[in-house]
Amino acid sequence: MSDFKKITVNLPTEQVDFLQQLAAKEKVSVVDVLRRAINSEKFFTDNEAANRKILVEDGTRIREVIRR
Repeated sequence: MSDFKKITVNLPTEQVDFLQQLAAKEKVSVVDVLRRAINSEKFFTDNEAANRKILVEDGTRIREVIRR
């Protein structure tokens, strides 16, 4: 079983509203939405560290995702 650590964060109201709306839409908790967001960020960071490109297919076009 994984260890858990409780944290407290301060977020702008707009971001909290978005988290709550997404959680309600997907019928999950806000914590689940945050965990997924962290895992997505880890995916991008790990792939960038390995010099991999993240690509998005848009119809017939393929574009590279560039993060700043």
